[in-house]
Amino acid sequence: MADIKMTSTWTGGFKGEGKITGEGWDVGIGIPTELGGSGAGADPKSLFTASTLACFTATLRAITEGKKVPVETISVDTDAQAGDDDFAIRHVARVTLTAGSSDADTAAAEAAIERADAICAVGNIARKAGVTIAVEADVRVAA
Repeated sequence: MADIKMTSTWTGGFKGEGKITGEGWDVGIGIPTELGGSGAGADPKSLFTASTLACFTATLRAITEGKKVPVETISVDTDAQAGDDDFAIRHVARVTLTAGSSDADTAAAEAAIERADAICAVGNIARKAGVTIAVEADVRVAA
């Protein structure tokens, strides 16, 4: 189990801004403007969504590396809809394979995307909490 430590600080009033600092990183946080805050920095729902994105992306890269899939680039576009009683996240995984990659490489990349979705720890925790997560694959071969 990972030992995760971080600190948050807040400056100013309700419309102020804060920062969360961890080992080797920091991110600004704020209260969204629609709730009367400054909108400066990330809000909790955005950070939650970013956590699922970071887990999925890192898991996908680890799987493609382990399976020797000839990846040139990986990018993931993510959006979320957060209602009062529901939360839905959608990842579109865009994998570009190196030029000359085969149909088998494309199939391996698509399988890696499915596997990353299935084993991403943060995504699975989110699902247990009732969050819907959908993943779409967009695999291409570089020209």
